[in-house]
Amino acid sequence: MPNFVNCPHCQHQVHESAPACPSCGAPNQAMTYTSYDQVPWYRRRWALVLAAFVFMPIALIIVFTGDVYLFKDGKVQTFPKNFKYTLLLIFAVLVAIQLSR
Repeated sequence: MPNFVNCPHCQHQVHESAPACPSCGAPNQAMTYTSYDQVPWYRRRWALVLAAFVFMPIALIIVFTGDVYLFKDGKVQTFPKNFKYTLLLIFAVLVAIQLSR
């Protein structure tokens, strides 16, 4: 018998192996990475840092479209939720500096 869970956002029935809710698009919380090798390369910390130095809007797109993962203390962790807004503030300050010249 298939196992279904309720989506925490819209309460729609979602199969436990589905990566996201088909109704609202929220990521399935049951899907977590157990090792850093499973994390896609564009969701790793080094890819975000590289994108920030090369072309900042790419880094913003990566951050605002999903979680960014890092390997710390022997386990896979995500950046804090307020990290997205910190990166956006840094980008806004850099743009303001460029426009003031």
